[in-house]
Amino acid sequence: MKNSKLIWILIFLWSIFMGITAGSIGFGAIFPSMNRIAKPLVCPRGDMQLETQTYIPTPVETVTTLTWYCVDRTTGEKTKIGLFPMSLYAGIFYGLILFALIYFGIKIWGSRLDKNSASASPTPIKRTSVPAPHFGGAAADVGDALRRMKELQQLRDANLVSESEYEQKRAEVLKEL
Repeated sequence: MKNSKLIWILIFLWSIFMGITAGSIGFGAIFPSMNRIAKPLVCPRGDMQLETQTYIPTPVETVTTLTWYCVDRTTGEKTKIGLFPMSLYAGIFYGLILFALIYFGIKIWGSRLDKNSASASPTPIKRTSVPAPHFGGAAADVGDALRRMKELQQLRDANLVSESEYEQKRAEVLKEL
């Protein structure tokens, strides 16, 4: 039980970490509007505004910077929002979502696995013995014996005859030669 709690704590911490690094910082750089989820905590009395600036320092390089501002609704004052608080708050939110998905996914999927494993009792495999083919004829030539041996080998490979049946019929074919 203690190990289970420890595992859930580690999964929770990992989820928060991934929410911040992958969710807010990683995907937030690709889709900046994702970080607007942090608005109630970062900019409670205003609106978040994103400004982008593109620089071309060399002919083969383009740099784009993203700067978030909180614009106060009453005064219109613009205050720069730091990356850390915005990424932290948005990332925690995304981490909680990730943790909830993992938690409920394991609970639902795990319960389905338990139901399937409990209801699925092992079914014994019924092995039926198929009689070996009767080749007839007392004096068979070598070509016929070779054909019969190949046919017998195929039956054994397909598990249609047991090993003892195979050996018995093999001995009969060899005896006829």
